[in-house]
Amino acid sequence: MARAAAHPLLRTLDGLLVIPPEHHRPDTPRADAAVMLACDQAALSDLVRHGLPATGERGRERFDSRDIFNLALYSGSGRTGIERTVASALRWTRSSCEDLIAPRMSRFELRVSCGAPDGCRPGARNTLARPRTGAYGGRVRHVRAHPAGAARNVPAGTAATARASGPALTLSAVLRTVGDCPVLRSPALRAILREFMGAELRWLRLPEAMRDDESLVPRGFASCGSASRYIARLCREEGIPARTRIGWVVGLPDLVHAWVEVEDDDGVTKVIDPTFVLLAEVIPGANPMLRDPGLGFRTNRLVPTALEVGAAIASHTCAAGHVPRVSTTLVPLR
Repeated sequence: MARAAAHPLLRTLDGLLVIPPEHHRPDTPRADAAVMLACDQAALSDLVRHGLPATGERGRERFDSRDIFNLALYSGSGRTGIERTVASALRWTRSSCEDLIAPRMSRFELRVSCGAPDGCRPGARNTLARPRTGAYGGRVRHVRAHPAGAARNVPAGTAATARASGPALTLSAVLRTVGDCPVLRSPALRAILREFMGAELRWLRLPEAMRDDESLVPRGFASCGSASRYIARLCREEGIPARTRIGWVVGLPDLVHAWVEVEDDDGVTKVIDPTFVLLAEVIPGANPMLRDPGLGFRTNRLVPTALEVGAAIASHTCAAGHVPRVSTTLVPLR
């Protein structure tokens, strides 16, 4: 450990979970990794010697971008582009309680298509999650589907998804979302949140196969999916009705987000959003209400689906068998 004191990034590496070999994805050249970490080549070599996973010959290694992202996010230097990008993307967490609750309008579009470079095979099927109409006092309006033949699956109702055949499916809508900040009445629920917040967990970017693994939480790490499953399980063990929910966050369209809905002692369903509990730690000036264990702070940026953690936001199935292309647009309307 004496060597770890030689460079701040080495201390950061000591406190992080690296991507396991079975999920390692060598997608980042050495030069790019050094830029992302805002370090020189000597420091990067030290990180490799100290346990940062890499593939390839010495001096020409390739790294997993998720390892590099996590290292940069928690470097504490304030100099990495990732720290600045995350702080910018989450600058809204510094807003007042009033701004985080007030109604807002957003434009939404979700698209899935075949990932085959030579086009889609006949008989393809598409599924897209639908924004949940009426949830949390919000509204879903002007819903459209392309191709038009899928429109019959889209009108407001109880269906969680829209489905259509063909090479692609697009779903668009205008959304009204609104926040809330109710007091949590259950002493057991408040105790669970105090323990969770006091555990000093670190949110990590993880492979898809690990994102919902709640066993990471006792080890000090979490994604939004794993943290939500963990909290929901603790709640149910205490007799508190709870379920996970997935959806999106306005301004972060590429993130499939997860949170928890609990039924409090007053009979009201309230939201626990563990991800922003964790990320508020790395955002200077974040609203302290996000980390108040006595509140069910639901921001006006949440866009829920009817799906739980583990479900797919989008799917495309065809004979080609390629990973589908999924794109999401979710931006405020001025």
